[in-house]
Amino acid sequence: MKKRHLLIAGLACMTILGACNNDDAGSSGQAVVEVDGHEISDAEFVDMLKERYGEAILQELVQRHLISQAADSVEIPQEEIDEELETFKSQIGVETDDEMLDALSNQFGITVENKEEFVNEYILPPLVLEKLAVEGVEITDEEKQAYFDENRDSLIEVEASHILVEDEETAEEVLDRLEAGDDFAELASEYSVDPSAEANNGDLGFFGKGDMVPEFEEAAFNMEIDEVSEPVESTYGYHIILVTDRKDSYEELEEKIHDTLMRERSRTQEEVLRDLLAQADINVLDDQFEGLFDLPDAPPVEDTPEIDGEDASDEAEDQAEDADENAEEEDES
Repeated sequence: MKKRHLLIAGLACMTILGACNNDDAGSSGQAVVEVDGHEISDAEFVDMLKERYGEAILQELVQRHLISQAADSVEIPQEEIDEELETFKSQIGVETDDEMLDALSNQFGITVENKEEFVNEYILPPLVLEKLAVEGVEITDEEKQAYFDENRDSLIEVEASHILVEDEETAEEVLDRLEAGDDFAELASEYSVDPSAEANNGDLGFFGKGDMVPEFEEAAFNMEIDEVSEPVESTYGYHIILVTDRKDSYEELEEKIHDTLMRERSRTQEEVLRDLLAQADINVLDDQFEGLFDLPDAPPVEDTPEIDGEDASDEAEDQAEDADENAEEEDES
């Protein structure tokens, strides 16, 4: 699922909160800066932060508390937590835990004692929301099978590697070497102008329809396993494609189908947060933020006919009566 968007946003909010929460700030009146003999005090500084960003920060704090409470009823596998942590490190361009902690302090102004504290404060909340979003959603085997039958062609995935070169002459040279028995991965590392080839030796993994440029997709999805293509021209150059595997059976695609149906039926994170707020007892004590957590009234429910229900039959009777009246008027005229 797509997620994590709360993480960086949360860090930004908490950076501002750090300024508001400074232990030395408040009613002391101590100056933060002096400009041409004029002092700007801590109180002025914090008041402006509160005025401009107070609502967002207060909402963030309340939401974090509610999510923390809800986490007690949610079980998150450690491997999901580890994966999320590695994704975050990649996003901010670090590799080790120490580098991450330094980046948190230097880039976001966030100080945490260790990785565990960071995980609890920032990694877990989005994961908890994700689990709550699918709570109560059940997908039956019959539903998955029906989805497979209706969407089989679009679900198929192919695993392939490729060697991307700039011109057809080089592509033919690569094909000659492949026919001579040279290793595909080694040739990808040597010839391919795809920036990722140095790291993956041309291995693209599994992909579905719509993930690649049309020319590449057309060739790859019409090849047999272990088949090598002729040069395929696209806007990127010339591709030599090697198909290494294929997923086209229900058993192979069941997990993908399950995830797709879960996404379609789950609540959004916004809906989860709204429900948590609706269930919470929130008493705003600062007049500045009065009404901040008031939820709008639900829109009136429109009268809609129920299938095989009383409303539907009543409406049908009304329509029949109207039709009879119109017919009588036409006869009289």
